[in-house]
Amino acid sequence: MIACTRDCYDTCIFDNKYKPLRIFPINGFTCSRGIADLKRNFINRVYSTYYEGKEITIEEGIKILAKKIIEVKPEETLHIDYDGNQGLLTWYYPARLWNYLGSSSTDYSICSAEGHEAIKAHYGSSFGALPEDFVKFSAVVFWGSEASISFIHGWRILKDKYKVTIDVRKSETAKRSEKCYIIKPGSDVYLAIGIMKKLLEKGRIQNKELQDKVSPFSYSLIENVTSLKEKEIEELADFYFEERPLTVIGFALGRSLNGGYAIGLISLLPGLLNIENGFFYSNSQGWGIDFDYLRGSHLYKSKKIVNMGEVGERIDEFKLIFVWNSNPLHSLPGSDKIMEAVEEGKVFLVVHDPFWSETAKLANLVFPGLTFLEKEDVVYSYWHNYLIYNEPIIANPKGISEVNLMHKIAKELQISNDLIFEDPWNAIEFSLRNTGIKIDELKKNKIVKVSPKPARKFSIDPFPKLEDLEFPQGEFLVYSAHPNYTNSQFKEIYGKRKPIVFNSKFEGEGFLHTERGRVKVIFKKSDDINSNTFFLFKSSLFDLEGKPINSIIKGNKGKFGGTPLLNIKVQAELIK
Repeated sequence: MIACTRDCYDTCIFDNKYKPLRIFPINGFTCSRGIADLKRNFINRVYSTYYEGKEITIEEGIKILAKKIIEVKPEETLHIDYDGNQGLLTWYYPARLWNYLGSSSTDYSICSAEGHEAIKAHYGSSFGALPEDFVKFSAVVFWGSEASISFIHGWRILKDKYKVTIDVRKSETAKRSEKCYIIKPGSDVYLAIGIMKKLLEKGRIQNKELQDKVSPFSYSLIENVTSLKEKEIEELADFYFEERPLTVIGFALGRSLNGGYAIGLISLLPGLLNIENGFFYSNSQGWGIDFDYLRGSHLYKSKKIVNMGEVGERIDEFKLIFVWNSNPLHSLPGSDKIMEAVEEGKVFLVVHDPFWSETAKLANLVFPGLTFLEKEDVVYSYWHNYLIYNEPIIANPKGISEVNLMHKIAKELQISNDLIFEDPWNAIEFSLRNTGIKIDELKKNKIVKVSPKPARKFSIDPFPKLEDLEFPQGEFLVYSAHPNYTNSQFKEIYGKRKPIVFNSKFEGEGFLHTERGRVKVIFKKSDDINSNTFFLFKSSLFDLEGKPINSIIKGNKGKFGGTPLLNIKVQAELIK
């Protein structure tokens, strides 16, 4: 038994021949990445340790790294890790060493943190609908979610329901829906308030506190900001009241203007209408897994925590960066500053990765990692409540696991701390203590269901005042998933994509500008894009000259989870 460990809602589960299981909600099929994984496993691999381009042994690399760790202050070392693989032993457990050393850490804010914190502020938990709940609804609203591409098993369950999509472009999900509403980027929170106003006016919600909070938002303002007419807002309010839909909320909203408030108020709509389990965002924080214990942060804290949108701007504070399970050169705002610091010798970059990612190619020291097909781990899902014991299905891999590398570095540093060397399976079992699941049970059965018990308080606050919100004006760059890629992964199979920016105005090569600089891209006209939107697949985040697209992002952060504002205001021009 093995589960896909990628940053994806579906978390497909396979047998030992890598065939998707015919259990609900996997239902015997997988995506274009899952189909290609066995082939990809042997392409573009890091099979040896490399120091300044020269092949060395793992032991030699560990000695070099240990020497660097000793030479710099703890806070001058930064570890960057994220969700390239969501296995408990791949992502979480290895952080124990860096937390024990007092190294600086990121705040893990780049993706879903804004939405998690915003929803929790209203409900006490961001936990939403389970797959079994999806089946019960007769209608669904996809709000900022490209579910038909990035959430294919959820889409399969919902594809025959009555579907409404709210988005800033005519996405594939919008095209396959019975109704779609295209709004301006950053205006989602205004639309949610408009729907509440209509529900209150029609007596479908009776709440004096809410009435007072929405009254400063006039329909003329909401129409101007969203580009929808009052009649369309009324249509949505009627739909919510009469059809009582499930609302699927996309992560991308948290990376947009007013994103935290938007996600919070969108999740509030089902609550106000007493729609049971009426929204889905991500269930990852509701399984009862103690991630802090796995990371060792219950005992040892980083001396400095850096917002993921600010790493590039604050690069001068660091002399050593250790990266695993992520590709920050591709993903982080201002990553051109990381590139410059490494190339100028100001930062020593160490990467542990199974593949030659853009960040690995830049690194001074590279360790060969193992893929999820080559090692034991425990995997959870954002969506379904299966916990899976991953067994390797590829024999004799070349590389070293995150756990073994961490232990070897610790030994070289002459560390003998009990937390660092706690048996990883004991650590996982303790982290699962609130679920009641034992490791022996999990290893025997391979797959076990978790029974979540999420908090369910209800609060209208935090509700934004008019002055709390930024007025979205101008043209914005937005991103979404391509069906053949998971962020920067799978270029080995499906090729490196050109930076094509879809828009309503330009055709040809040109530049996108912000106050931080410019990137050279290919503009392509599309009828699916409105005049105030530029759209780019997030698998194409390097420009025509090899510069990170995210280099033009300043890294402003959200008010709830600190998620960087990636959907930014831009200006565009063609090369004449």
